[in-house]
Amino acid sequence: MENWKSFLEASQESFLADLIDFLRIPSISTQPEYQAEVKRAAEWLATRMESAGLEHVEVLATDGHPIVYGEWLHAENAPTLLLYGHYDVQPVDPLELWTTPPFAPDLREGRLFARGASDMKGNVLVMIHALEAHLRTAGSLPINLRVVIEGEEEIGSRSLPKWLAENRDKIACDIAASADSAQLALQIPTLIVGAKGMCGLQMDVKTAETDLHSGLAGGVVHNALHVASQIVASMHDEFHRVTVAGFYDDVSLPTPDERAMCARMPLREDDFRKSIGVNELISEPGFTPMESTWFRPTLEVNGMWGGFQGEGTKTIIPCVAHVKITCRLVANQQPAKIIELLKAHLARVTPSGVEVHVTPLFDMADPYLLPEDHPATKAADAALQDVMGGHPMHMRMGATVPILGMLKELLGVEVLSLGFSGIRDGMHAPNESLDLSFYRLGAHVYARLFETLATLRGGLHSSV
Repeated sequence: MENWKSFLEASQESFLADLIDFLRIPSISTQPEYQAEVKRAAEWLATRMESAGLEHVEVLATDGHPIVYGEWLHAENAPTLLLYGHYDVQPVDPLELWTTPPFAPDLREGRLFARGASDMKGNVLVMIHALEAHLRTAGSLPINLRVVIEGEEEIGSRSLPKWLAENRDKIACDIAASADSAQLALQIPTLIVGAKGMCGLQMDVKTAETDLHSGLAGGVVHNALHVASQIVASMHDEFHRVTVAGFYDDVSLPTPDERAMCARMPLREDDFRKSIGVNELISEPGFTPMESTWFRPTLEVNGMWGGFQGEGTKTIIPCVAHVKITCRLVANQQPAKIIELLKAHLARVTPSGVEVHVTPLFDMADPYLLPEDHPATKAADAALQDVMGGHPMHMRMGATVPILGMLKELLGVEVLSLGFSGIRDGMHAPNESLDLSFYRLGAHVYARLFETLATLRGGLHSSV
């Protein structure tokens, strides 16, 4: 009888076709003009989940974009695993930097180039293909599964907290897994054990009722762009430390064991530098760049604009300027508290006669740490080692996955962050791509994970 391994190998061509079809749908959640396409992606995914063998598949309305849900709950006395992913993608700007159109998937040198290939339509299908392999070959799964795929992760999962709270019956589980993460390399099996939290705001600076003639008012009124630049510059010192009062109050220094774990990472700093295309890495004094990524919070300006943007010259003094700021947070930091600290800093450094209006950008996300000694951690390690070989590396990432903290707070369950993107994939950037070797491996790892988790009948209690 065919087993799940041979099924996965025999299905690679059709699985690639799945991904290409999925990637053709421009499911950009942040831009209203793509709302219909986001819904189309949800419907496409629901159809694919049904064909894989999931039951009670639904496209469920939220206050924003829909959530796709499915389940298979027939493994008696076995744990229940909740699988999470998202089908929405980032905007494609700047379009002129793409080698090929972002929603016309292009296969080059073993990589599939398209927006969403790595983040995270490929990883969503990895999970679906894995469960399909078991159902097609054995007619059953070794564990119970619930699947929740949202359409708003790229805008902070705005509707997800309310939906989760109102649908606790649909998400009841013993353990959860998110494929919204990455591997270091094909030869280095990787389990992400920590992710940063996030908060953000937009700062709108107003210095006058209208733009002014620079010959009439130059040197005697505030320039909104100058003020915004001064405020931005006030948020860091020359050593790259955030200068917002209280920003580091709840941040713990890494322990010697945590620093040692970070130092064991096989990724050399120079290789990382080259892979992301920069001339120099920076970090706070006393921390390596890798330690900064793992253990230190950040404050970044994501966008800044105002004044005349067209060709040629327009000699004005801009009356308004705008800045978007986000913070990545580490364990023990509270997003709401950080927002208040930012507001206090802005109030303190804003010159007299200038108005600054602050608007939160999205719902906030808590940081998350997976316990190293949790039984599910060991089950994930076993699945990675069985499929990829070698002892898995545990690492923290600087990215944010809001669902991790949400599920921990709402259900008290731990979440495995096990994905198959790579550091060269260019997530969120032009020419995003996915290494198809990871795409194949990921389905094998998840199929094996279902088996290793099923052995934890005594360590995890079924909710079915």
